[in-house]
Amino acid sequence: MANREIMKVNDIREDDSKGRHTTTHRQLIMLENGAMIIDTPGMRELGMWDVSEGLDTTFSDVEELAKRCKFRDCSHKSEPGCAVKAALESGELSQDRWKNYVKLKKEAAFAQWKEKVNRRIKKKS
Repeated sequence: MANREIMKVNDIREDDSKGRHTTTHRQLIMLENGAMIIDTPGMRELGMWDVSEGLDTTFSDVEELAKRCKFRDCSHKSEPGCAVKAALESGELSQDRWKNYVKLKKEAAFAQWKEKVNRRIKKKS
């Protein structure tokens, strides 16, 4: 919340509870708490690009641990000889870092799936 008027806004439509575009230019808005908001008129959604290479680089420590697992298809949940589980238990790998890795992997997989679906739809039309 900005606690001040930054831009002109319109009312929300009563029939579908959606807003109306008011702004006509892009603007980066810095809030008092340090957060930033980008107002991009006409943009309806943001999505992830292919981040698989970036994830592997950013989480190279996790990737290296996973390579040390006893089984190549280890889910890192209950398999014996799981290097990731062992690192989590010993504190070598923090729970927060692991959760972020898993979350971003899921988001990247969903983005890839969505892209495949969109390509199939475009081929059919």
